[in-house]
Amino acid sequence: MINLETMLSDNAKNMKKSAIRELLKLVARPDIISFAGGLPAPDTFPVDDLRAAANVVFDKHAAKALQYGTTEGDTDLKAEVIKFEARQGVSIKDDNLLIVSGSQQALDMIPKLFLNPGDYVIAGRPTYLGALNAIQSYQGKVLGIPFTAELDGFDMNALEQSYAQLVKGGGKAKYIYVIPDFQNPAGLCWSLEKRKALLQFAYKNGLFILEDSPYREIRFLGEPIPSIYQLDQQGENRGVVINLKTFSKILAPGTRTGWIMAHADVINKLVVAKQAMDLCTNVFAQKWLAEYLKTGKIYDQIKKTCANYREKRNFMVEMLDKYMPKRADVRWTKPEGGLFLWIILPSFISTDDLLIKAIEQEKVAFVAGSGFYFDDPERNAMRINFSYSGKDQIEEGIKRLARVIAKEIQEHESGKGGQNQPLGV
Repeated sequence: MINLETMLSDNAKNMKKSAIRELLKLVARPDIISFAGGLPAPDTFPVDDLRAAANVVFDKHAAKALQYGTTEGDTDLKAEVIKFEARQGVSIKDDNLLIVSGSQQALDMIPKLFLNPGDYVIAGRPTYLGALNAIQSYQGKVLGIPFTAELDGFDMNALEQSYAQLVKGGGKAKYIYVIPDFQNPAGLCWSLEKRKALLQFAYKNGLFILEDSPYREIRFLGEPIPSIYQLDQQGENRGVVINLKTFSKILAPGTRTGWIMAHADVINKLVVAKQAMDLCTNVFAQKWLAEYLKTGKIYDQIKKTCANYREKRNFMVEMLDKYMPKRADVRWTKPEGGLFLWIILPSFISTDDLLIKAIEQEKVAFVAGSGFYFDDPERNAMRINFSYSGKDQIEEGIKRLARVIAKEIQEHESGKGGQNQPLGV
């Protein structure tokens, strides 16, 4: 066997396994309650309606659905996506739209298009692990920016200072990566003021903004805030925002279909990048989704999903209030949408170590917060998912989680604990 390591490209050597995907293998046992995955609730999937749409495809469009398609995307699906966005106040044309194989493909295409080795992406601390993995795969680096205490977006002073230092030191940033609506992992939502401020920062410094919006429609509390893509459209319309969407969270992950909205020049370049990846997104899935969207049932589907997640989110917060240690340094976010919340623990607790104990001692799993940082990770936080589990599992899982955290605190205070770690978000 050839020594594989000597043959790998520099890009391949920078690729890392997804910590979450590896964890999901570990916690697949039925005796473990897992809050680790970012899984939508299966009972939200409109099985009968999707089956009916698939039957229409086989009855009327089988020849086209089973053939190769265009890289840009199926014309019927693109037309339906344009209508879907129009209902939300976003005006796009066909040449502003590219259909992709899930938004994760788009997250891989963007650094492929923009990054040279050593280039930087500006992103939050913490931020989505899948975006970090994609950036690292193309030898990119991340300039991490903290969020404000109010969790309403970047600390803009820290952004200005960090960016100035980067430029002064000869570094080059290409784009800013953000998830303004119910961010993965922390569940935070950017304020309108912070969205506007970030757009002005991008204008001033000649940077693109990659706005990842998988959860935007999954708002179950509060009022919608315009996306950064919308703000650019409604304002100076410079075309600096690239917006990513997916059917995974608003319909079903198994569709494996998403879309990119951007300036036509950006879309043209992304089409070329995609041609080298997969030629075209699954044509049958596109035809299937187009037929489903034509029924108009997606809007009621989103409402039902939001109602489901609102109930589960509220119940999980209630259980955290009930069972977690009553300390000022044990706290959690209370998201208005999305799938996740973020628990912050005392600075002396490492959730990397706690995860092993939680699985072994209490058979409960979460995602350790350190995986959501490019470098210098903060280790006393965790991400937990509220969308997938039922109420019984949520209550029992939070009980177990609270027990292992309380035990860790007790051991530390009795002198048996580990070393201090920096405080999370």
